[in-house]
Amino acid sequence: MPSEPSKDDLIAPLEASSHLDEVSRLRLQDGLYEAAEALETPVDMMYRLLNQGRQMAMIKIGYDLEIFTTLTSRAEPYSVEELSVPKGADPLLISRLLRFFAANRMITETSQDLFTGNKYTKGLSYPRVRGGLLHGFHISNPTWQALPEFLQENNYQNTTGGHCAWHKAANTELDFFPWAKENPEILKYFQQLMSIMMLPKDGSWLDVIPIADETRSIVDGNANRKVFVDIAGSIGHQCLRLLSKHPDLAGRVVLQDLEETFQRAPKIDGVEFMVHDFFREQPVRGAKFYYLRMIIHDWEDDKAVEILKNIVPAMADDSQILIDDVVLPNTGTHWWSTCMDMQMYIMHGAMERTVDQWHALLDKAGLKVVDIKTYGAVMRNSVVVAVPK
Repeated sequence: MPSEPSKDDLIAPLEASSHLDEVSRLRLQDGLYEAAEALETPVDMMYRLLNQGRQMAMIKIGYDLEIFTTLTSRAEPYSVEELSVPKGADPLLISRLLRFFAANRMITETSQDLFTGNKYTKGLSYPRVRGGLLHGFHISNPTWQALPEFLQENNYQNTTGGHCAWHKAANTELDFFPWAKENPEILKYFQQLMSIMMLPKDGSWLDVIPIADETRSIVDGNANRKVFVDIAGSIGHQCLRLLSKHPDLAGRVVLQDLEETFQRAPKIDGVEFMVHDFFREQPVRGAKFYYLRMIIHDWEDDKAVEILKNIVPAMADDSQILIDDVVLPNTGTHWWSTCMDMQMYIMHGAMERTVDQWHALLDKAGLKVVDIKTYGAVMRNSVVVAVPK
């Protein structure tokens, strides 16, 4: 009778998945999750869901004790005693914590009271991953926990009127971004999270917008016309990406944001910095592209319409608004995107929009959708190209 395959026998063939594109890799991953869930009893399911809620707290403890960075610092295993010394911790408690991490595959137990790092440990040690998880621990998770009561109190309404689960969880009247400016450590975690989330692995907006074709005649024929206005573009990451690919546009690129943002922004050759509040009329007249990256999804419809309407009077006949945002399919949304949608709701009272909802929003702003160019096949990162009706 053939022997049962070991866990390693089951996992080894999956190493070949490293060559898969992002869509295929995640489809395989989701299929494996579904296969594992098919083996669950209702009690198994309960244990799994309970454990998911506990893992984030344990990871925070692991960061406080520097467990993950320590275990990845050398190939040889560490003893419980070695891991206890830096923080003066009780070795018995440390051994219990380490067993939890090992049982959840975050680290590897090599023998009794000896532990080493693995692929999971290395991932937890990445600074930006650490920042993202600590943002989850300090901000997102408490706000999600406040959501059920918030919804009950507000009769399960989609429109929040500017008051969100965030305000309830944090016991503040400040919106998240003003609050975060007063709590710089939290703001740092948020920025580290965004540095990962805003760089999809399977494409870039520059892959789907033919900048060179669209701007050649402008560059050749109009020395003063601006080509690209990055509205609320923070410290200019997208301007840099644009100029690295199209250096001939230097001097025709404008970066707009608030004064306090520019105080920490290094100057960029070829980019004009302009203080601007997008709730005021757009001051740059006649640019070819007005670009908004991950801006509209932070706002409910009435505010989003106001932002968009403020651009329209500045547009020339051939101008376009490029909205670089998530465009959900009308059906069959990936779980990543549904999480992001609800994250927008709990933190800002806002939403990720479906194809139909984008058309409806732009119609309210006096705009029409010319095209939707998707470059992130899983999260559905897309550029909505819009012009006045």
